[in-house]
Amino acid sequence: MDMHPDILQEFHEIYSEFSSGKAVVRTLSTLKQLREDSVYWVEGTIIGVERNKEFCYLACRICGKKVDQAADRKWCWRCQAFTFTNIFRYTVEITVADESDTAKMTLWNRATQKLLGEPAEDVISRYGDTARVMPDDIAEKILEKEGLFEVVICTQRSYDDVFDVSRLTIDEEIKDVYIMRNYPPAYESSSEDNSSQSTMDYAEEQDRVV
Repeated sequence: MDMHPDILQEFHEIYSEFSSGKAVVRTLSTLKQLREDSVYWVEGTIIGVERNKEFCYLACRICGKKVDQAADRKWCWRCQAFTFTNIFRYTVEITVADESDTAKMTLWNRATQKLLGEPAEDVISRYGDTARVMPDDIAEKILEKEGLFEVVICTQRSYDDVFDVSRLTIDEEIKDVYIMRNYPPAYESSSEDNSSQSTMDYAEEQDRVV
């Protein structure tokens, strides 16, 4: 499947940040203790999806913000106008775990589209515009996904609540760059240990055969 131009551009931006060392990764437990507004990345696994909330909303096609129903028309507060062409966009609450802690996060439209591989409009067209509670097959596509999540830290909010995810990546190329830059000795040692163990296992097997 071809990437949407915006998603492709974001891929190159994230790749550049990780390959240059500009991207800073922190654990969830560290993020919860921060007391300054900032943006950090977290490496984690999605272990939960909120199923009892709407997973998409009707948005203004111009600005992307949620619209309010007013009789047979829809009002956009940002544009300060009634809208006549609207589009469905994702908003999904997930639970992410790393080696230190767990945290709830909100995935917005682009991040969710990356995970599912299709826009919200396509999902709604299959299930109908009244099916706002997430279908089982959609939740299954999100659960157990491993990735890097860019999290917005805002000191005015309590993080017993929910972090906002501004970007995410599940691309193997970016994960490899992250691992090589942050864990090169362990990565190389692990590769050497596995190679040595395989050689020893093979030698022992040959001794038994002989």
